[in-house]
Amino acid sequence: MIEEALVAWLHYLSVFALAASIAAELALYRREMSAQAQTILRRVDLGYGLAAILVLATGLVRVFWLGKGASYYAQNGFFWALVVLFAAVGLLSIPPTIHYLRWKGEAPITVDARRFRHVRLHLILEAALFPLLPLCAVLMARGYG
Repeated sequence: MIEEALVAWLHYLSVFALAASIAAELALYRREMSAQAQTILRRVDLGYGLAAILVLATGLVRVFWLGKGASYYAQNGFFWALVVLFAAVGLLSIPPTIHYLRWKGEAPITVDARRFRHVRLHLILEAALFPLLPLCAVLMARGYG
């Protein structure tokens, strides 16, 4: 069925966009940032949020309407690991987002060392946990768990 293929495609594209956004934030975040760099980072973070919403929406459609059925996923341990990891990555993204939203963006800034380490740690943890999501998805799809 074409709908299933299109939703899967959108799901994969949004997962790739999410991964790219995490990598971009990690690469762009610096202690000293120009107003332009702040604007770019806020836009990347917005893209991250939109990609996360699309991952969640297409994932829910696949679970409840187009995939193997909710009962298949509900009994699979790797599905629940995937849900927990997705939530953890999402929660880790909140402090950086709040940090970016507090910037006025009108002048260069220097982030204090403590705040920089805190936000950077969140970004590193997001990047470290994210690769486990597709691993769980592959294991789940293959019937493990």
